[in-house]
Amino acid sequence: MKVFISHKQEDSFTANQIANELKSCNVAYYLDVLDESMTQNGKELTDHIRDSLNNCSDIIVVMSSITRLSQWVPFEVGMAAQVDMPTATFLKEDVMLPDFLQYWPRLKKVADIRKYVSASNDVEQEYQKFRPIYEEAAFQQRKVERFYDVLKQRL
Repeated sequence: MKVFISHKQEDSFTANQIANELKSCNVAYYLDVLDESMTQNGKELTDHIRDSLNNCSDIIVVMSSITRLSQWVPFEVGMAAQVDMPTATFLKEDVMLPDFLQYWPRLKKVADIRKYVSASNDVEQEYQKFRPIYEEAAFQQRKVERFYDVLKQRL
C-alpha cells in the first residue's frame, strides 16, 4: 500500500500529521510538501501529479473549509476515481463535503488512519484467498467496495 495525500497547501500541517501516522503504521505515502522535485510549471506539474498518483494504491483527501478553492484536489480525486483507487476523505473540521466526495468513507481524527490501514490490510488478505476466482477488473471493483464497507463500519 502507498497512499497519496491530497490537500490544499494551507492544510499542509494536517497532511503531515496523516503522513506521520501512516509512517508509524509502516505504510508508504506521497506528500507533495516533502517532494523536492515538485515544479510549479503547468504541464510538468500535471504530469508529476499524475505520475505520483500512478505510483500510489490509495488516496486520502484532506478536506477543510478552504479546500473548495483548490484546483488540484478535484483533479487528483478525479484521476484516482478513474482507476477506482480506494479513497477516503479526512475532515479537518466540520465541513460540508462537495457532492463528488460524499460517497467515500470519512476519517475525522488522526487515529482513524490506523482503522483505514487495518481495514485495507484485512480486505487485502480476504481477497487474496479468492483472487483466482474473479476476473481482474470485476475483482478490483468488488475489493474497493468491500474496503469502503469495512472502513465505514469501523469509523
